[in-house]
Amino acid sequence: MRLYLILFSLFIIFAACENSTVAPNEEILGLQFFPIDFQNADSYSVEEINYNNDGTIDTLRYSIQDEWTDSVAIDNGIKLEGYRYNINHNGDKEIVSTIVKTRTTNLAKLKLGNAEEVKLSFPVAEGKSWNGKPQEFEEDEFTISGAFQDKELADSTFENTVQVIQEDNQDSIASYDQRIEVYAANVGLIYKVSSQLEFCRETECLGLQEIEFGKTVRMRREFN
Repeated sequence: MRLYLILFSLFIIFAACENSTVAPNEEILGLQFFPIDFQNADSYSVEEINYNNDGTIDTLRYSIQDEWTDSVAIDNGIKLEGYRYNINHNGDKEIVSTIVKTRTTNLAKLKLGNAEEVKLSFPVAEGKSWNGKPQEFEEDEFTISGAFQDKELADSTFENTVQVIQEDNQDSIASYDQRIEVYAANVGLIYKVSSQLEFCRETECLGLQEIEFGKTVRMRREFN
């Protein structure tokens, strides 16, 4: 009888272990770099420099704000849906596009309108690479460089950040393509630069990296 009770107890223990699930350690995975917060809007200051074909340069400065209208539970994660607004100097808001922010235990995605990118791949690790645009015909490799590092931006210091290199081609004599994003723990995106320029390719200017046309956009997180 005693042996029967011991075997029965062991069976109950093993059955409980098989049916239990261990919650993932969010900090080890790096989920804190892409927080999901339905209550708070994400605001950014933007500087946009347009290099025109006629040689003129236009510089625009404005703010954008991501506001959430719905929160949806999905497998192993959560999804926020809302709108991205352009805010002018008078405080007037204009919808730029829809926005969907998704985070699972495997990846973090951001969708603006119909364009979607995999912003982070979990677990976060130095040198880790993934296809940032899986819906595109050609693979676009994103790479983590500078994981869990301090970062100074303007007047602020962030103690725990991760930098994602989407593209950093500065050596071409025909074009320049630099796209970098920086994420801070429990904050999210704090800095982004996207600079895509085309250089003069005529004989007299080839290799001098004289800009013919292109655009540079810098975004910085704003805190109220």
